[in-house]
Amino acid sequence: MEDRLPKRFPVKAHKPSWKEKLRENCFRRIKEDRTRLLWKMRLPVESSVNKKEIMESAFRDIVSEELRKIKDPSLDGDMEISTCAVDNDTLWEYDGVHTSSQSTEGECEKIMLELERTFYEDLGEETTIRELEEYDGSWEDKEDEYLARAVLEHLQVGDGQVCQEIWCPICKQGELRENHHIIYCTLCELQLNRDKEVNLDILRDRLAEAHTEHLDRGCKLTPKFRMETRFDITALYMHCQACKMFEIIM
Repeated sequence: MEDRLPKRFPVKAHKPSWKEKLRENCFRRIKEDRTRLLWKMRLPVESSVNKKEIMESAFRDIVSEELRKIKDPSLDGDMEISTCAVDNDTLWEYDGVHTSSQSTEGECEKIMLELERTFYEDLGEETTIRELEEYDGSWEDKEDEYLARAVLEHLQVGDGQVCQEIWCPICKQGELRENHHIIYCTLCELQLNRDKEVNLDILRDRLAEAHTEHLDRGCKLTPKFRMETRFDITALYMHCQACKMFEIIM
């Protein structure tokens, strides 16, 4: 009778390495968070903190979060496994995940450095912090600083109340405001008709989306904005001479 029963091969006999799983998860996170990480690099920082430290902290956070998910699968929102319905000896485990903290820290440090190196290599001409700092002059004005922060808020849903100020993308000095009829700049000629589908919140999102798309092209220069009338329709346009991007904002 027993000879007819299929042999059972315990899952524990084929446990994958936690290091391999951690590395795989971290590289997946880097791909998913690439745009957010790039905008972190664009943000102005205090003199006491440099951009390299900010990026190292971001990579370290990713490794720490993914390690916690491996040690405690209940922290991973993508996993929907009921431990009550699974036999104890068939639970998914990772070989060596509960080794000494010193060994774990060493492996995490290696993965973090590999993530950092690969991330900068993938950026091509934008790899080094020094190159990014050389282009800080293109991002010094308040409008660009605000848009960088607006993009991060746009990408991170639920991170809190969005800043209410929107600096004019044309003159970079006036503030954008709205009334029942128009959206306008307090200092220059920017003026857009307002209706149910066009308001200040939508304009903020469109500016953030346009800057995100421009950054994804790999261009490091700040695009220019202007009001233009074409086919009897006046709209706000974004144009970059370097990468030739031309976008209707609203």
